[in-house]
Amino acid sequence: MAGLLFGVAFACACVAISGFLLQRTAFSPAHTYDSADVVLANDVVRDELVRTVSDATVNQISGGDAGQAAVIVQNIQLVATTTAGSEILAEVLRDAHAHLIGQDDAPVQVTPQQLVQIVRDERALALPAVTIEVPRVGALATTDTALDWVVPIAALAAVVFFVLCMLAHPEKAALVRTLGIGLVVLAALTVLFGWVIPSFVPTLLTDSPWAEIPAGLADGSRTLVLGTALLLTGAGLACLAAAGRMGRSRRWSTPVSTYRYRDERSWS
Repeated sequence: MAGLLFGVAFACACVAISGFLLQRTAFSPAHTYDSADVVLANDVVRDELVRTVSDATVNQISGGDAGQAAVIVQNIQLVATTTAGSEILAEVLRDAHAHLIGQDDAPVQVTPQQLVQIVRDERALALPAVTIEVPRVGALATTDTALDWVVPIAALAAVVFFVLCMLAHPEKAALVRTLGIGLVVLAALTVLFGWVIPSFVPTLLTDSPWAEIPAGLADGSRTLVLGTALLLTGAGLACLAAAGRMGRSRRWSTPVSTYRYRDERSWS
């Protein structure tokens, strides 16, 4: 019973941790804002942003002058590839991400003040705000709402079942074995929810280039996710090996019952 309770507790913990990882990549516009340079490292997102701003500003500012148009496009590309430029574009990326997952229904716009900083030309202040077409993906919005409920409930359930497990006085070998299996499973879930799903699922739900925002966040944390998964796998295998040694030690240390030998040698 104690082993079963511990297994349920660890399963709930895995759900909570996996959901948290998914929230941090696919459903966190605030993280997108803080990691704008990482998101802009994604070629699809950066090229779409440069194209949208260029189409809305180049002709109006240059007046048909090819030389000025080339300079403006070059300025926009430069801003999108520098750390200082990513700070300027961070708000736009955050709003695009929030609209994509249904957290914000307002249109995504680049204000004239932002345009001046992006195109490096004061004449952009006279232009209207640029509206960026970002779809609202219903499946992502539903998942985001579900995770807001599932993650805290799973975390609370993990604590409750773990306390019940401790009250049931679990056998150490079984506890360590279950922990080892759980850590290996958690390693797989970390890779799945921390990198695989954010990288590929949103782009399967819509063909919009803005669906690559979660992929950019996932790619930025890929090394950390894979390193964590390797550590969890190593810890899980170590627990399984320790459980096996504990089981063998217990079998060898158990005294052999001598009752039947005493009974055979006693006088009738």
